[in-house]
Amino acid sequence: MNRTTRYAIAAALTTTLMGSSAMAADLGGNCCADLEERIAELEATTVRKGNRKVSLAISGFVSHNVVWWDDGTQSDVYIADGGNYGSRWRFRGEAKINPLLTAGFLYEFTNNANGVQTLNQLNGGDDLGATIPGGATANQGTGTTILRDSTVFLRHAQLGLVKIGHGSTATDNLVLIDLGGTAGGSTSDVALYNGGFILRSNAGLLGNSATTNWAQAIRGHESWDTSRRNHVLYETPTLQGFTLQAAVAEDNYWDVALRYAGEFNGVRVAFGIGYQEDTEFNAPAQRLDQAGALCGQPLVAATPTALQINASAGRCDVKVTDLKGSGSVLHVPTGLFATFAAGKREIEGSLFTPGNASIQTYSGPDLKFWYLAGGVSRNFFGIGNTVLFGEYSESKGGLEQATFLGSNTGAYTLNVDGARTSSEVQHWGIGVNQFIDAAAMEVFAAYKNYSLDANGFTGANLTLNNTVGNSGVSDISVFLVGTKINF
Repeated sequence: MNRTTRYAIAAALTTTLMGSSAMAADLGGNCCADLEERIAELEATTVRKGNRKVSLAISGFVSHNVVWWDDGTQSDVYIADGGNYGSRWRFRGEAKINPLLTAGFLYEFTNNANGVQTLNQLNGGDDLGATIPGGATANQGTGTTILRDSTVFLRHAQLGLVKIGHGSTATDNLVLIDLGGTAGGSTSDVALYNGGFILRSNAGLLGNSATTNWAQAIRGHESWDTSRRNHVLYETPTLQGFTLQAAVAEDNYWDVALRYAGEFNGVRVAFGIGYQEDTEFNAPAQRLDQAGALCGQPLVAATPTALQINASAGRCDVKVTDLKGSGSVLHVPTGLFATFAAGKREIEGSLFTPGNASIQTYSGPDLKFWYLAGGVSRNFFGIGNTVLFGEYSESKGGLEQATFLGSNTGAYTLNVDGARTSSEVQHWGIGVNQFIDAAAMEVFAAYKNYSLDANGFTGANLTLNNTVGNSGVSDISVFLVGTKINF
């Protein structure tokens, strides 16, 4: 601390002390020592950054929900984290190299210890380790801190941005564009609010595996909101409201996205569309084909050994592609808004199925979804915008794709080689989100209903089929009340 700063703090402290007590007017010969001690105390309790060249901002938010659910047979109330808001904190730094060039970094973490998307009928979060049908263990919500983003970047005002590290690629958040402010109680990634719940038949029987769940039926093997990866990304400067991004990432992944944001005569518009391609679905133990050859090598006409048959399924030549996007429109004077999102996921290639030692090629349906929300967002009460909304979505083909990629094996028929199976989820909801500007806070409430029409379940899950002699899947309803506060 330089001498001028010390004198300024000393003067402020002296003024405060003299105004607060008559005794402060007579500090005697110890006044300077007392002030030095107080200055040292302030220095010791102040958050510092490593140097004076890089600015540092600390931000984030905390969010929690109370969730009531009813699957037609069982109901309960859980206290949960997240949904669309998983509590997180971030450190962001920037430094100017010259007037056009900026360097920076982002560190972001989350501790979604009891995420609402991981809960199910047998695991409310606190009762961790509950045994599920089939002998597996539901150990979600262990409280592990997760690194969301660790990237460094260079941004040039005329040439664009390049970043490297672990974090969002070009299509991350692409289906979540929303100008209405519904995000606390609503999102196009609808499985965030019920995905972990196990499918239950109208006869009251649970599916025999925790992976026989709503998330598989809604979005297949992974979310429509792109997962974060180790990557290198380039972003163009914004031109007439348009921005283009492209990224390559581990392993054998790339994506590209075009975004736009603008306003015309009181109407705000934002949209994005993107494409991603992922061709890495092999763990080290999954690279053998039926004859023991490495995936990608020609098959050898030989009988596989028992070890090879019992190995994990080898996805020898699988490529998954997504075409997806979203858009939102807000009429500023009235607060009326509408949001739309959609996606199509295709699978190509073959895998080695253990147990029958055969190579199978995917011939099931493409996974498709669409989502629509609308309502009004206005400051009715003077404390912040009140958002009233309704939403509806449909998703088809999730169970077929999830099963083919091995995350639901044994519970559902692989829709290959002419097998006729189908799965379709319909969802609707209503809700309200109240912003409290003075506290950088949101309070929200929403009701959601999900229904599934499917056939192709096998073994102990036959009763889940919507076919003659079976009862079909029971609807599940979710009502949540939650809050988020930013810092």
